[in-house]
Amino acid sequence: MEPGETPEAALVREIREELSADIRVERFFRTIEWDYPDFHLTMHCYLSALVGDLHLNEHEAARWLSPADLDSVRWLPADLQLLPPLRALLSEGI
Repeated sequence: MEPGETPEAALVREIREELSADIRVERFFRTIEWDYPDFHLTMHCYLSALVGDLHLNEHEAARWLSPADLDSVRWLPADLQLLPPLRALLSEGI
């Protein structure tokens, strides 16, 4: 986040910079705290909706995942913390 920027505004900005896409931030999901060997991560996670198309500016590949496909990705340790609550949310039919 940049100085004075809210987490929601930072998310919108980062998605626009990395994917040339606009999103609508729907609601807060959770915050993940994780200690990697060289730094501490605080990751604020939001449920958001894509508005329009996206373009990979800084990434080589992307794909949409169904709930059944979530384990097909090699997630980073902090991201793995999101999978159980995300599965629970998806099973409720958000």
